[in-house]
Amino acid sequence: MSVAEMVPVWQLSDGELTAGLLAAERDLCRAYARMLDLVGDCDKRGLGVEKGCRGTAAFLMLSLRVSQKEAKARVAQANAELPLLRKALESGEINREHANEIEHVLSQAPDSVSDEELSANEASLVELSQQAPPSTVRKVGRRILGYWDLEDKNPDDRERDLSQPNREFSYRWLRDGRMKYTGTFDAETGHLAENLLAPLAKPNPVDEFGNPDPRTQEQRNGDAVAAIFDLAARSPDLPVKAGERAVVTVTISLEELERRAGTAMLDGYGAVSVSQLRRICCDTRVVPAVLNGAGEVLDLGRAVRTATPSQRRALALRDNGCTGPGCSRGPKWCIPHHIRFWTDPHGPGGPTDLVNLGLTCERCHHLLHHGGWEMRLRNGIIEWLPPTWLDPERRPIRNTAHDPPR
Repeated sequence: MSVAEMVPVWQLSDGELTAGLLAAERDLCRAYARMLDLVGDCDKRGLGVEKGCRGTAAFLMLSLRVSQKEAKARVAQANAELPLLRKALESGEINREHANEIEHVLSQAPDSVSDEELSANEASLVELSQQAPPSTVRKVGRRILGYWDLEDKNPDDRERDLSQPNREFSYRWLRDGRMKYTGTFDAETGHLAENLLAPLAKPNPVDEFGNPDPRTQEQRNGDAVAAIFDLAARSPDLPVKAGERAVVTVTISLEELERRAGTAMLDGYGAVSVSQLRRICCDTRVVPAVLNGAGEVLDLGRAVRTATPSQRRALALRDNGCTGPGCSRGPKWCIPHHIRFWTDPHGPGGPTDLVNLGLTCERCHHLLHHGGWEMRLRNGIIEWLPPTWLDPERRPIRNTAHDPPR
């Protein structure tokens, strides 16, 4: 036992603490290599069946109290003929997670892969594991599997698959108005989707009170998909509908419009709340159809102009992206939001002028319409006023995420 192991952890210097951490990790890796030796011999002897279990994995679950997934992984790694992997584990150069990723990839090699190629890929993955986390090994492993899958196919079949990629997307509407969807993408589209999702699904930075982003990974992915759909909907290449792009016809009673309550019928959306209506209409050409109690049309308003391309360019230069506090989304992920809503039923709506516009991404746009936040322009800079539950004084916040490095 070294001196560092005898001294309480809190008394160690930074150098001793780092050295101790690395040494402990190497010991864990060596111990796991020893564990695989023991598991492999248990499997060869049929010890699990002898002890009344269905097999070695069931025996490990009973005796070691590990999960079925972990037990099966240990048996697979113990029986894999991967000498380079085992040597790296025994020397403490790679850990259990690395071993699991390498075995998972190489165990799926098709029969057409030669022993020499298999050994070369094992060496490559082991070398990568000595300098990268398991997640990187997993990505490279998927690339190897994709290569094997292509190489193992008949060239004619391969080209046919590439010319007719298998993509599926199905959805259904839930009773509360949400959409539930499932689907599969071909590898090329899947990688494209992942490359789009990854930067958009990053957790938000901690807020001014030190609180981390409360959203789960699934919720962040959902917000990222919504942002991608929102961007696609504003693409100039999107097909037009009835000769116009992004036209929405709103049917709402005069009473509900005046009190900003109740629901509206939105062409293409169905029933929505008035607050939803105001948000959806921020970047859309809207035709409001106001009805009286008997269903008679009181007013069929003309389409309202949205921000022009030149105004959008000016906003991109002024705001540099989303103006929401701490948001780093760039201009292309944003829409111009009217500071004074142009759908105000109690007076003339706000004009589509630069002094009444500010850029917001899809997620931050929800905060302005449903979260109690307000936007204002002060001295040429957009500021956000938080809701009273967050800051009773409602002190204005300027987004500094787009500021150049100093």
